[in-house]
Amino acid sequence: MRRAIMTGCMILSMALCVGCGAKKSGDTAKKTTTEAKKEDKVLSKYKVPKITGAKKTKQLADAQKGETIATMKVKGYGQMRFKFFLKEAPLAVKNFVTLADNGYYNGQKFHRVMNDFMIQSGDPTGTGSGGESIWGKEFKNETSDKLLPLRGSLCMANAGQDTNGSQFFIVQAKADTAKEAIETGSIDLTDAQKKLFEEQGGYPTLTGGYTVFGQMIDGYDVLDKIAVVKTKDNGSGEQSTPAKDVIIEKITIENAK
Repeated sequence: MRRAIMTGCMILSMALCVGCGAKKSGDTAKKTTTEAKKEDKVLSKYKVPKITGAKKTKQLADAQKGETIATMKVKGYGQMRFKFFLKEAPLAVKNFVTLADNGYYNGQKFHRVMNDFMIQSGDPTGTGSGGESIWGKEFKNETSDKLLPLRGSLCMANAGQDTNGSQFFIVQAKADTAKEAIETGSIDLTDAQKKLFEEQGGYPTLTGGYTVFGQMIDGYDVLDKIAVVKTKDNGSGEQSTPAKDVIIEKITIENAK
């Protein structure tokens, strides 16, 4: 099933689209920690690396020394680096870091690229319809009021509530786009959340519908270069498939120094 992401309030021509507008994000960290423990009992074919999370969650802060980070090298474009939110999104972090550390994402395409919105990858078939989690099944959304789909956020793509697998997207939308969305008045956000979107950029209408499990700490120039590549119709009427393949050469998992 194609992993779809809504752009504003327009239903895209996808196999399945998630409902429009933002939901009020509830903090589900405690629930998902319990779910993560249950998932640990499920045998995985992947070797799970040691993952070290930050002691405090501050989305736009620098990575702390010893914290697990990922360096994503994109062929011909450069590198992007990310930190993770292990406390708030244990399932998504464990899934992504384990897949990355086992080389799952190496050689995969960014199969969906939309300027001033996001870039999406994580499907070994390159179609937007493939991929699976380390447990071989879909897993739950993990949303938190502390984490927002800001510019540079690393999020799970899904085909509806609790259908996460291996696909992910990186929010690329800048501040002007975020401000325009907020000005519509249709998004339920606190003043503090609005301020973050207005200063950092991002896509407010995605709030509450997707798991935010990481944040870019370096490489925004690379993100923007990828976002403006020439695209063609994806077969469903959406101009989002790169005319020339944009390939993840390698993702390296390491500790921040």
